Amino acid sequence: MIRLASELDARAVMQVKHELMSSDKTSTFFITSPTDISEDLLEEEKKIQQSKQRGDLYIVAEAEKKVVGFLLFQRYGMPRLKHAGSMVMGISEQYCNQGIGTQLIEYLINWGEQQKNIEKICLGVLSVNERAIKVYKRIGFIEEGRQLNHIKYEDGTYSDDILMAYHLNDNLE
Repeated sequence: MIRLASELDARAVMQVKHELMSSDKTSTFFITSPTDISEDLLEEEKKIQQSKQRGDLYIVAEAEKKVVGFLLFQRYGMPRLKHAGSMVMGISEQYCNQGIGTQLIEYLINWGEQQKNIEKICLGVLSVNERAIKVYKRIGFIEEGRQLNHIKYEDGTYSDDILMAYHLNDNLE
């Protein structure tokens, strides 16, 4: 089930983030290093509250009556960028490959189509996250750029940051 996040979900969202950042399988999918994980519950609660006030979207995915994933879409604040915003998401490893990511993104797209002045959903995905890239492309995101060797991991290896976007209502000109 996909639903709007509430401040009561902050701890569960933080647990999902912590799980993803602590796992050898998924920690390389994020720009943030495992040592930079926030443990500030009030900060996460504030982020959820502010998303409502700003007209952004913060949603969670539930399975078996617990939060197993999240998606946050934040509109850009500058006047020339207000037609766009960026999204971040995460899903507990044991719930991957069950369509939850697709459901979260489809919720965002449907929501975005109902909003005034949102034309473009942007994201950055690291090149090592091939599964996510396939999902984004299948849904209709296109690659708009690539920052080569933009991420340097603690072991000295690199990953590209792939910039992707979904254009709502086919507004490409």
